[in-house]
Amino acid sequence: MSIIQAIEQTENNAKSISASVTQIRFYEHTLLKIDHPKCQAAISLQGAHLLYWQPVNTPTPVIWLSNKTLFKKGTAIRGGIPICWPWFANVSSPSHGFARIVDWQMSQVIETAEGVEIVFTLCNNQDTQQYWPHAFELTMTFKLGTNCEAHLSCSGDFEATSALHTYFGVDDISSVTISGLGDNYHEKLSTVNPPKVIGQMTFDQEVDRIYSAAMPETLITDSHRTLKVSHINNSDVVVWNPWVERAQAMNDLDDDSYQHFVCVETCRVTKPIQSTSTEKTHFALKVEVTASS
Repeated sequence: MSIIQAIEQTENNAKSISASVTQIRFYEHTLLKIDHPKCQAAISLQGAHLLYWQPVNTPTPVIWLSNKTLFKKGTAIRGGIPICWPWFANVSSPSHGFARIVDWQMSQVIETAEGVEIVFTLCNNQDTQQYWPHAFELTMTFKLGTNCEAHLSCSGDFEATSALHTYFGVDDISSVTISGLGDNYHEKLSTVNPPKVIGQMTFDQEVDRIYSAAMPETLITDSHRTLKVSHINNSDVVVWNPWVERAQAMNDLDDDSYQHFVCVETCRVTKPIQSTSTEKTHFALKVEVTASS
């Protein structure tokens, strides 16, 4: 049984939130299961973390979740859309910030015939103070149906880097082409892996790259569908896949799972978020399935 099947079959401490949204307990996490006529999905309150999303017109999840992810309190989830904030990468501890390892509050659920909108909030508190001594307010809004939208807004007097670190499910990484990336990038690995076509990416080894002049829309094409990812108010797009050796070294990935996902991340890295206490700043992504067989 896959981890997604296990979540969908769990009724532990089930509580109905709306016609299509149920709150459950899954290991050490509180989750919201979405079973709507337009899609299936789940979100963990830890990190306001979208775990997976699968519209009804696709045979496999578009947003991918590792079968070996650890649903332990305070441990990052492998897959879905982790919220990296208020820093990106390992510039401080914990890596990718603390927003993804603390609990958020669910503040609103709106359901229509087209899907569900769920809003989460996080403010500075005793848990966050140990990581970052600033006052802040974050709002994460998901709109889930045939399409998937994720909007992060923040307020407070600070500068921050951030990413919506999305894991996209693919049939076979060796058949994937990503386009719309632009020609300006920072290579984070020591290996030389120049693109065969400027602005595009194909995969035959580990990739970890920050594109700082990407197009507003990125296309992820594999053998069975094309995904259009729209980036809103971002400065960068990061592409990452661990390939064979690194995947084998990670305890929350199956050895061969690198074949079935690619991270295309909507980021504010080279141009950090400049937030104030009087005006909210935001960035977002939208995912559409534009072709399927």
